[in-house]
Amino acid sequence: MRRFAVLPMAGLLVLVVAAPVAAGPNVSNTSGSGEFVYGEWYGEASFGYVSLAEESGYGSWGEIFQQTGDWVLCEPAGDEPDGELGPTDTEPGEGIQGFVGTVTWGYAYDVQIDFSRRLETGTASGQVQLYTETIDECAGIYGGDPVFESTTLDVALTGVGRLVSFRGTGSYQVPSEFNGHQNYRGKERQASGSIVAGSAIDATFDWAYMSQLTWSEHING
Repeated sequence: MRRFAVLPMAGLLVLVVAAPVAAGPNVSNTSGSGEFVYGEWYGEASFGYVSLAEESGYGSWGEIFQQTGDWVLCEPAGDEPDGELGPTDTEPGEGIQGFVGTVTWGYAYDVQIDFSRRLETGTASGQVQLYTETIDECAGIYGGDPVFESTTLDVALTGVGRLVSFRGTGSYQVPSEFNGHQNYRGKERQASGSIVAGSAIDATFDWAYMSQLTWSEHING
C-alpha cells in the first residue's frame, strides 16, 4: 500500500532551518504556507509523473516527466568484420535490452493551486516548458535535438479516501550561538484525476495526492 508523500514538507523545513543560520545573529518570527500536488500514471508501455508546489514566500514551481515506449531485445547487427560485435550487438543468450520510444520532460512555472476546504476537489494550472526526445538505445540514439514546446498545464483532482491530518515540531540548537524552533501542521488526501500539458501529455492518474502545509518558526541567533 502506498503511503502519502511528505517530501515537499521536509524540503521546506530544511530551508527554514538553514536560511537563518547563514544570515548571522538575529531574532525573527516567520510563518508560511504551501500547497502541493503529486500524481503518477503508468501502463505496460508508459510511465509519467507531475510534481507541483505553490508556497508563500518561495513562489511556485513544478516538474513533469513521461516515458512512452518499449524495452526490446537488441538483436545482433551481424555486419561486423570477422564476427566481432558492434556497440549494439549482443552475444547469443545475453538478452541485452534497450529502450525504444520517446521521453518528455519539463519544468512548470506560474503555478496556481486551488483546493476545496477538505480537499474534496483541487485544480492546478500554469505554464510549462516541455522537451520531447526520441530514443533508441539499441541503435545508440539518445535524443539528439529535443522538440521544444512552451504550453499550458492543467490538472484536475478529486479527493478519494480519508482526509489525513499531520503536525509536528522541530528544533536546532548550538549552545550560546543559535536557537531555532519550528512548528508545522497540514492535511493531505489521496486523489484521482487527470493532467493535460500541450500536445505531448494527456493522462489519467493511477495514483495522486493533494497536500496543504502551514509552518511557523522562531529564530534567536
